[in-house]
Amino acid sequence: MIAEPRLRRTLWAGVRGICFDLGGTLVRPEAEPTTGQVAQVLGSSLDEARSVMEQGAKRRRITPEDLAHDLAAAFGRPALVGPLTHVLERARQRAAEPDLFPDAEPALTALRQRGFALFALTNSLGSSIPVEPRQAFRNLLDQVFYSAETGAVKPEREAFAAVEHASGLAPDRLLHVGDSLRADVAGAAAAGWHTAWLDRRRVGGPLLSSARTVRLHTLTTLPLLLPAGPASVPTTNSEAR
Repeated sequence: MIAEPRLRRTLWAGVRGICFDLGGTLVRPEAEPTTGQVAQVLGSSLDEARSVMEQGAKRRRITPEDLAHDLAAAFGRPALVGPLTHVLERARQRAAEPDLFPDAEPALTALRQRGFALFALTNSLGSSIPVEPRQAFRNLLDQVFYSAETGAVKPEREAFAAVEHASGLAPDRLLHVGDSLRADVAGAAAAGWHTAWLDRRRVGGPLLSSARTVRLHTLTTLPLLLPAGPASVPTTNSEAR
C-alpha cells in the first residue's frame, strides 16, 4: 500500500533529481527479453546467457555482429552467428524507437515542468545502444545512462555513482524508480538514494525494509507523491559532504 501522499511529499522534500529504469518502467519490454531470445537461439539457460552478458556485453559498446560472434564462440556454436545477429539487430532497432508505456510521457512531462532533473539508468547490451541514443528521449529526459557506457551494471554502486557524478547531486537528493527489486530498489537503496518500486503487474510480495521505498502501480501516481518543485538545497556531492 502506498503511504499517504502528504507523508511522501515530506519524505521526498529534498529530492531534486529523479532517475528511471527503462525496460519495464518507461519502455514496454518484449514478451521475451533480448537475453531470453539469445538463450533460446543458443539452446542455453537464461541464467547462463545472462551471466555471459553481464560479464562483458553489458559493460562496453559493441556491434550486434561482433557480439553475435563473441556469444557463438563462448558457447561453442559458430553456426549460430547469423541467427544471433538477427536477434541483436532487432533489439537495437527497438531501442532506437522505444514503445513507451502510456503513463510514461505524461509523468515525465509533469515532473520536468516542475523543475526536476530527469534521468534514466539502464542495464543495456552494448549492441543495443541506438546510434542516436538521446533522440527518443531528448524532450523527456536530461540524460540516459547505459551500463555499456558507464561500465557498471545495476545493482552495482558504480552504476548509481555515474548519475551522481554527472548530475552533481548527492545520493539523498536522488530518487530512483524501477521495476526490479534487486537491480533498482536494492541497488539504489544501498547507494543511499530514495527509491520507488514500480509494480506494474501487481505481483505483490514483501518490499525491502527501507523507509525510503514506496510501491507504485503506475507512474501516474509519482507526481502526486513529490513536492511542487525541487527544494532550494545544496546540489553537489562536495557541498553535501
